[in-house]
Amino acid sequence: MTLETTLPASDDLGALVQKAVDSVPFDPGITRFPRPVLESLGQAGVLRRRWESAGTGAGDVLFGVRMGEELAGRAPAGVAIGVSLHTETVLSMLHRFGASDYLAGLRDRALDGLAVGCIAASEPRGGSDLSAVSCLAVPTATGWSISGRKKYVSLGAVADFAIVLCRIATAAGVPTDRHATIAVPLERATIVHEHEKLGTHALDTVVVDFEQVEVDRDATVGRAGLGVLNLNYGLSFERLAIAAQVAGGCATAVALAVEHAERREQFGRRLREHQYIAFRLAELKAETEVLSSAVRTIAGDLMSGPLDRVLMSRIASVKLCAARAGERLISEAMQVFGGPGYLPRETPFGQFWNDIRVSRIGAGTDEMMLAIITDSLRGDPELYDRLVSISQ
Repeated sequence: MTLETTLPASDDLGALVQKAVDSVPFDPGITRFPRPVLESLGQAGVLRRRWESAGTGAGDVLFGVRMGEELAGRAPAGVAIGVSLHTETVLSMLHRFGASDYLAGLRDRALDGLAVGCIAASEPRGGSDLSAVSCLAVPTATGWSISGRKKYVSLGAVADFAIVLCRIATAAGVPTDRHATIAVPLERATIVHEHEKLGTHALDTVVVDFEQVEVDRDATVGRAGLGVLNLNYGLSFERLAIAAQVAGGCATAVALAVEHAERREQFGRRLREHQYIAFRLAELKAETEVLSSAVRTIAGDLMSGPLDRVLMSRIASVKLCAARAGERLISEAMQVFGGPGYLPRETPFGQFWNDIRVSRIGAGTDEMMLAIITDSLRGDPELYDRLVSISQ
């Protein structure tokens, strides 16, 4: 069977995402990521279609963006984020840096949805400062001994393995300034605590302890010593996925607001017939279209060129603006509903409101995005000299 006949067509994506979501009975109180969603997507070839069909190092990023948008409109936010963590962050790193036979096998199982991966990077004291990690990787005769605690491990309660960001130590256990990303089976780790979160309840997020967990050298993801750079590569894909999900979520919220304005009557007319409401809905639609177009433009550029510092900065820019705009767009769409928008038993906007906030924190806070963007700021001396003349 050829690759072309085993991978789904792009037009089939919406139906395949819906089938995956439907594979799990709806439960508003769900607190663990439902693995059958990834299993269904894997069995349908969706994950392989994302990474093996485009012939580029980044895979078919536009397909991934579409998947993020489809998930945002069809699944709880926690499910959508969990899929992107596995598909974009974890698989991007295994696709780019998984050189050993062990990692290649892990990647194949992850592409088929048979193994679920997560990222273990942030620590209790470090937060977004990834270079400050204290989780140690001590070299052994055959590989590494991993010891330390990670605080925000999403998918950690259901995943099979984690890509762990570690500080490399000497054989005597003395920390160095070098880092490594290492794939660690979670059956060898200990889940200490499961966080109770404001939103995204279907995405479990846990504290994990690694106590002298032994792994082979071929579990090293990328070159040892470049762990922070390796992780930032994967985080760039996650940031773009977050922007895509925000765009998809906002499109869903706006569509609901437009339909409500068609059905609801106030002062003898449909809400949509009040010019202010109609114009406000048009503004929300326009902003959502611009956001979606920006995400797709970046996705196309990621497929056609290297993920360099300039493109990383552009991804950070889109993620920053999407996350901030998402809060406002959800709020404005909620406003169209009036009182029912505030009632969680009558509309989904309360959950939308709680879920959207994580987009300004996950995969790097707004402040981290601004730091990345600041690092790439460059002036134009020639343009300045031609257009500016300040008198003395």
